[in-house]
Amino acid sequence: MKITVLGDLLYDCFIWAPRLPRMGETVTGDRNGFYAGGKGGNQAVQCARLGAEVSMIGKVGVDSRGDFLLENLRREGIRTEYVFREGETGTCCVHVDHAGHNAIIVAPLANETMRVEEVRRAEAQIAASDILLVQLQVNEEAVSEALKIAAQAGVRTVLNPAPARAVPESYFDLVEFWTPNETEAEFFTGCAQNGQAPEVWCRTAAECLRSKGARNVIITLGEHGCFYSGAEGEALVPPYPVNAVDSTAAGDSFNAAFCVALAEGRPLTEALLRGNAAGALTASRHGSQPSMPDWQALETMMRRKEP
Repeated sequence: MKITVLGDLLYDCFIWAPRLPRMGETVTGDRNGFYAGGKGGNQAVQCARLGAEVSMIGKVGVDSRGDFLLENLRREGIRTEYVFREGETGTCCVHVDHAGHNAIIVAPLANETMRVEEVRRAEAQIAASDILLVQLQVNEEAVSEALKIAAQAGVRTVLNPAPARAVPESYFDLVEFWTPNETEAEFFTGCAQNGQAPEVWCRTAAECLRSKGARNVIITLGEHGCFYSGAEGEALVPPYPVNAVDSTAAGDSFNAAFCVALAEGRPLTEALLRGNAAGALTASRHGSQPSMPDWQALETMMRRKEP
């Protein structure tokens, strides 16, 4: 199972408090933590913990935070020869309340300086992969180049379109699976939920994305599971209920577990269920990467809990 992840690498600063502050308000927290993060880094780590051979394409700064992120990737067994260094390391500040809801501010910094020529240096690695997994926290030119290389090599592609922002129309031809969450799906389709039942709204949003050219759409729904629409029909895939304490990185775990299951050759429905289970496990623990399950924890969840 060879998975290449192109994405952001961030130094995460967490603070937990009884509730999130309102504008202009200061709330006293009760714990904090400093972790390796970024959607790209999170997804690479989760893929590695689930047994995949993972290569990371990304960028960190020439500073101690960059050292920290590189050391963390290597400790997880992730190949880092295509993690480049320039400027300052991206940083993320995450506020989490006791119900697990969060508010996040990201300064991408080095992540936004990824160059097309740097992605091309990883061309052989992308072409040798089973799956290329990308997000939108690095610049558009780098993502486009990676998707083109993968398409030319016949590599399967998964785009987690986060953070939501305008993308070239070419992405609809280059991406096999789109995996937005609810907010991102609203952005890309203009379809507001307006209190509709998840399955009703998801069907409308997915049809809109597919009308633009998306082949397969997976809308992640947190505690409601996920919705699939594509070449194999459509389905609302049930969640694995847990006591959620921190939803940060749950979507990253979903995407990674889904990709690993695809690379293993599992059926699509099982891949979606495994994504839901990994996301649920992550939401039941504090932090981003520290909360991500390994292969054994995921297998235990799949055996002991019914969605």
